[in-house]
Amino acid sequence: MASFPDIPQLEDQLFELDASLGGTESHGAICGLLCAQGATEASQWLLHVLGEHEESNAALQSVGKKLLQIHQIAVSQMNDSEVEFELMLPDEDEALEDRVEALGVWCQGFVYGLAAGGIKEGADLPEDSKEFIKDIVEISRAGYAADDEAEIAVTEDDELAFMEVSEYVRVGVLLVYEELQPLQSSQTVH
Repeated sequence: MASFPDIPQLEDQLFELDASLGGTESHGAICGLLCAQGATEASQWLLHVLGEHEESNAALQSVGKKLLQIHQIAVSQMNDSEVEFELMLPDEDEALEDRVEALGVWCQGFVYGLAAGGIKEGADLPEDSKEFIKDIVEISRAGYAADDEAEIAVTEDDELAFMEVSEYVRVGVLLVYEELQPLQSSQTVH
């Protein structure tokens, strides 16, 4: 199974290219697009992530390869019941504050992807999906409440809460995909 590109490096490269979306947000966006449309051309998603660029250069090509890798992983994970779907978030050894912020950004990307894929506010959706999307919007506002000057003392309860919320998001995305794209999610890719 392929792994996601290095997140901090990708974030820096996207920033340098003045991309429309960051790395974590772009994974959320492709997952939202897949939930909304069932399939999406990589070029369509790349345009959402990178925006318009007049000419190609080595930096753009390098980022493009990494983004295509993310696209391939997302499509594979969401369509293959034998592959576990993962959110593209910082590793567990990163500060909890950074992981909470990244989860919020991932959720913003997911909501963006749903909207770009044609799911508008007030759309007639299955009740579970509608409720989950409402929750995702709230999670997208996530931040780690702490005084900037204070040393953050992360407790085991904080870590557990983060793991529970990120697992809720992971499973919820699969639920939305299954409800909105029942044929794709029931197929197994070999």
